[in-house]
Amino acid sequence: MFNFLKAFGYFLIWGDFYLVLFFIHSIFVSPITVENYFLEYWQVALYLFEWFGALNYLLSNYINWLLTLPAALLFFLRFFFTTLIGLLIIRKINSISAYK
Repeated sequence: MFNFLKAFGYFLIWGDFYLVLFFIHSIFVSPITVENYFLEYWQVALYLFEWFGALNYLLSNYINWLLTLPAALLFFLRFFFTTLIGLLIIRKINSISAYK
């Protein structure tokens, strides 16, 4: 089980490296918004956001604000959090293995 968790931690650290390329592309080549990114590459998420937005006026305003953010922010935050989770898993597994 520890080997699986360690491999999963390394996957979280190195598996999203393509997000660094998306981040660089979205800043320097062609800045896009989250809505344009979802419209172009991940249309199911855009439909889900629109459906959740139809439930409530405040939720609709929040989702509309969220979709206007730069996509670079989305890429950076996702890469940061998955890498952080991966590092925490690896650190915990290594500390448990050290006491055995």
